[in-house]
Amino acid sequence: MPVKDQEKAKAPSALPLQTVAEELAFVRKAFKDLVNTYATQIESELTHMHAVVVAEAASKKKLPASRGTDLRDMLMLLRSLEVKPAKGRRRDLKKVETMVEDLKSIVDRWE
Repeated sequence: MPVKDQEKAKAPSALPLQTVAEELAFVRKAFKDLVNTYATQIESELTHMHAVVVAEAASKKKLPASRGTDLRDMLMLLRSLEVKPAKGRRRDLKKVETMVEDLKSIVDRWE
């Protein structure tokens, strides 16, 4: 390959710089949207469970004995959560997600 052709192939205008930049911007936006949607879903589940527990606490009716066991199980799950938010690790997100699923399975039995 002649030297001029090699220089032409390496010229910035011949490289897909703009396309890669656009794709990176798209992936960045998609990632932000994904994280926001995920956070909204988890927060919604937590809010729902909080509302159910508060409603149970405000209820004047006598609760079944199994409810006390469920509440102790929930408290144990909540207290056993060990995460380091400052590190932003995926495994911490998974721990929270798993805990929320476990709590939801308990609360769903109440309804």
